[in-house]
Amino acid sequence: MAIRTSHDPSIKAALDQWRHWTLGDTNDRPSLGKLLGEGSANRVYELLPMRQQVLRFAQKSHELSFNRSRQEIELWKLVASEGLAPAVYYHSDGGDVVITDRLSFRDVSLEAHAELCRQIHHLRPKGSQLRLTEVAATYRAAANEKSSRTASEVDRQSIRRDLSQLDSESPVFCHNDLSSYNVGWLGYRLLAIDWEYAAMGSPHYDVASASEGMKHNERQEFAMRVLENTFDRNMWSIACRVVPLINYLWALAYGDHDTALSLRSVIEGHYLT
Repeated sequence: MAIRTSHDPSIKAALDQWRHWTLGDTNDRPSLGKLLGEGSANRVYELLPMRQQVLRFAQKSHELSFNRSRQEIELWKLVASEGLAPAVYYHSDGGDVVITDRLSFRDVSLEAHAELCRQIHHLRPKGSQLRLTEVAATYRAAANEKSSRTASEVDRQSIRRDLSQLDSESPVFCHNDLSSYNVGWLGYRLLAIDWEYAAMGSPHYDVASASEGMKHNERQEFAMRVLENTFDRNMWSIACRVVPLINYLWALAYGDHDTALSLRSVIEGHYLT
């Protein structure tokens, strides 16, 4: 896939409309600065000469996101109106270009991270429900089409039972990818970015996904802080099994076999032995 630059029509159009979205800190048409971050779906550039805002544009090399670009932006704006996501100052008609606040990705305490996740769960935007049974089936099918390495081995009764139990939870609004990479500071406010998987869904799964990189005791403390009196040890154990499974299937579907290989031993310990 070709990497787009400032010559891309959508990016050029956004920069040409700078008077409508700048914060009054420049009298000149901005230009793209250095690349600040890159994921499987987006690239983020600083904007010069000002530095308070960034330009994000989609360069999706997959169709695995739950929300299309415009759906993501609509949810993002709703969450931003509640003070839990950075503002959207501009977006293109197709949603591939967004101007938003520049966050600082310094250390985030467990307490601040958990409070942000808890507040997201208390939102009530209108959205589709993410059903993990369907997500797993979609990723498995994509993986089988993309590679000779089959994902059919993870179509087991024990896995279907775990997915079904999480899908049976009373749904709340979830980010579904709230790792430390997707939370940053705007002044003293901790905000969440990248809403492409946001939907109504399993709160235990969302918390297990958000805390996956934490140590065992920190992870459970995080879960109990977010879920409070709805924390269920059995559902928590199931969610902690399902998160690496979904990540494994995503990696196979995306074609990232190194990541899939690193997750396979975890999957084997839970399901394949």
